[in-house]
Amino acid sequence: MRRHKAMAITVVICLLSFHAIAGAQEPANANPHVVWIGLENGTEAEALMASELRALIRKYNVQPWILTRRILIDEDQIPHSHPVLTIHTRHIGEELELLSTFVHEQLHWLEEEPWLGDFNAAMEALEGQFPSVPSSADGGARDDQSTYRHLLVCDMEYQAMSVLVGEAAARETLAGTTHYKWIYHKVLNDPKIREIVLHHEFDVTEGVRAP
Repeated sequence: MRRHKAMAITVVICLLSFHAIAGAQEPANANPHVVWIGLENGTEAEALMASELRALIRKYNVQPWILTRRILIDEDQIPHSHPVLTIHTRHIGEELELLSTFVHEQLHWLEEEPWLGDFNAAMEALEGQFPSVPSSADGGARDDQSTYRHLLVCDMEYQAMSVLVGEAAARETLAGTTHYKWIYHKVLNDPKIREIVLHHEFDVTEGVRAP
């Protein structure tokens, strides 16, 4: 067991809505806008990342795209959504990259019920549109199914980021990613993807639709 791992470090973040009174305090269980952030190893980098994520959540109205409220910071892992949404420390000092990563991993939770059927149908439509996709070495994801999954998730990420920071900044941020290069290029430049995404009712410009 790694040192510090036995020490549970949990940060409670109150996400204030636009109508909240500045500085108001209330018990965590009374506030619907609460995210728990844990540090896997308790390092300075993880603590700094948690602080920056906390500031980001206060600054941007990310509430409409939050689907899971348990967040883990782990400097040894790449970001992933399940079973606990996990963020690495690579984006310290990179606000928009952290924002897009956080939103991206939140949107992967649309692969759960009650959205799962529509999500799978959208993936099938994307597979029909793009029967051949590149490997991870050429800008795809780890396998074909993951590539179709990410065409959907990355388009929704682009939708959300366009609302949060404006389309130009969203485009610049996503175009600058060092992974999924083919996927993001298609999302940013092929309107057929958005057509398929919207046809399957994954318009997330105002947040995630109710089940």
